[in-house]
Amino acid sequence: MLRKIEIVLPVSQDDELQDILADYQVLDKYRVSILEDRYLYLITVKVSDSGPLLDEMEKKLSAAEGFRLNLLEVEATLPVPEEVKDEEKNEEVSSEDTKEESKAEENSRLSISRQELYTDVAGAVELNRNYLIMCFLSAIVATSGVLQGNVAVIIGAMVIAPLLGPNVGLALASTLGDVELGKKALRASLLGTAVSLSIALLIGFILQPAEWSGEVLSRTTLGWGDIALALASGSAGTLAFTTGAANAVIGVMIAVALMPPLVVIGLLAGAGELVLAGGAILLFLSNIICINLAGVLTFLLQGMRPLNWWEEKKARRLTCYSLILWVSLLIILGLILQLADFW
Repeated sequence: MLRKIEIVLPVSQDDELQDILADYQVLDKYRVSILEDRYLYLITVKVSDSGPLLDEMEKKLSAAEGFRLNLLEVEATLPVPEEVKDEEKNEEVSSEDTKEESKAEENSRLSISRQELYTDVAGAVELNRNYLIMCFLSAIVATSGVLQGNVAVIIGAMVIAPLLGPNVGLALASTLGDVELGKKALRASLLGTAVSLSIALLIGFILQPAEWSGEVLSRTTLGWGDIALALASGSAGTLAFTTGAANAVIGVMIAVALMPPLVVIGLLAGAGELVLAGGAILLFLSNIICINLAGVLTFLLQGMRPLNWWEEKKARRLTCYSLILWVSLLIILGLILQLADFW
């Protein structure tokens, strides 16, 4: 996996940029004079180097007049760089220590840069017409699927999964101490939930089914297995964002399944089945809690931190508050489950 960095700098910053690049494995670099006092640099690096390199460039060069940096994903390149060929072959090495170092490097190169991750997540929490339309369509598909007991249709609603992005965004905001991103993620999550729930409430009120399919009834109970699934899926979803693995995201969307329990709440409440709706509420809340808790923990394990030291104190405080909140809610949920089993 490669990344192409395009950076515009004043001529006077050339030496400083060369000093920065000297510490990284640069596959190729070109310099083009675009103005009398500006250079355009085209730099290709491995994805594992892109994060630290961008952080250092942002710290040391972003104050320069006319500074502009673009990061592009390299879909393919010819000829294939020798370094990439060697990694793909996974050549055996004689020393055990060298094997461990090679494995660590292979794992590290899966993580995308902090800037790239932030851009992806910020796009997923954008509250716009398209997002609301996706919530509306996902609710329609999920409602139709659970009413008919059609698993294929339900999976279709899971794949759309518009509510996953805002929850991952909320976890990232907690980890970085980014209040503005957190507000955007919370607004998108609440409004998307409101739109989807309203559609299901209306359909449940109009149809008033005499009996419910197994797909509806299966989402009116909560077990420890559901909590374990939500925690694992939340962690996997966060990892998918940090590695840029789109296929993994789709798989996680299917596993987490926020939309089906939500529309079941609406259908049952709209039809007046409030006791059954209460069970679906517990299932939906458990998914929300576990996704956010697992997301924060995974971002921390991935080493996600603010760029500047003066932001770290605020980030640690918000992360601590967030963990206390989600762990407390999970404990309360566990107690409810225990009491339910007891009675």
